[in-house]
Amino acid sequence: MKLTGDFFTSPTGQVVLVTAVLLLGILMLRWREPAATVENAPGVQPAPARVLPKTVTREGVRFATPAPVANAMPAAAPEPMAVKPQAAAQPAALPLTLFHGPRETPAAEPAPVAPYGRLIPCRTVLALESNRLETPVIGIVTEDVWHEGRRVIPAGAEVHGRAQLDPARERLAAQGSWRIVWRTDDADNGTELPVSGLALDRDYDAVTGTRGEHDGSAGLRGQIVRTANARELKLFAATFLASATAALQDQRLTTGLLGEASVPAATARNAVLAGTGAVLRDHAQELREAIARDGFYLRVPAGKPFYLYITQTLDRSQARRGAAVPVPSAP
Repeated sequence: MKLTGDFFTSPTGQVVLVTAVLLLGILMLRWREPAATVENAPGVQPAPARVLPKTVTREGVRFATPAPVANAMPAAAPEPMAVKPQAAAQPAALPLTLFHGPRETPAAEPAPVAPYGRLIPCRTVLALESNRLETPVIGIVTEDVWHEGRRVIPAGAEVHGRAQLDPARERLAAQGSWRIVWRTDDADNGTELPVSGLALDRDYDAVTGTRGEHDGSAGLRGQIVRTANARELKLFAATFLASATAALQDQRLTTGLLGEASVPAATARNAVLAGTGAVLRDHAQELREAIARDGFYLRVPAGKPFYLYITQTLDRSQARRGAAVPVPSAP
């Protein structure tokens, strides 16, 4: 086939010309590109990329010490420390100032106080008998004593006092100095508070709320035990015999300014009767005093309710631990 100009202008020649140009271009691209790797081969899956740990590097800033405060006496300047160059700019040092002052302590809460004349309900722990001098009175507080919403005396505290027989009223009189002792599980255990007061009889029914006729009367009522029956018989016999000896003496008549009078005769019989009568009269006087003193005694059983009437202001700030508390004098 002869290639002429008419051939390239024909449809077939144009197709051949376009095909030749495309083949030439493909050959030039293949010559410039490197050989295809296995990863670009068709049908081969690319391997997954390996995940490596991330490392973060942070550059710190060196702490700069604050400038020393100027004193009255100049101190030797310390040698400057070598500062390593930092990549980042150093922040300005802030001044640090410390102030020293007195420590403020909170005000302590005042101790509870109760006014004069408080009645502390108590009951005896041990039985009391008046045949002993200054019988000790040991009681237990049965109810809390409050004032202005604060507990002054807790229930369970001990009260200690002394009692003596009042023979005119046949009661145990307990007045003067008392001591209240705390028996609790807190820090007040063993605290002692000296007070002045007296014991009053308690005749109050808590169930019905009624008060008896002896409620609030002074002294402690109890059982009266008579022990002077034999002494009363001896007193009667001694008085009788003393009078009989005087009647049995021999008499003689004498005349004086007031007339005649009978006087004992000076005989041995009258001397014996007079001496016996004097001894019997002295013995009768001793028996009379003993009956007046020890003719009976009073027994107050354990658990007897009573009031401790306080004759001073109750101030808990006066309470102390141990025996270093001064005992107030009786009013």
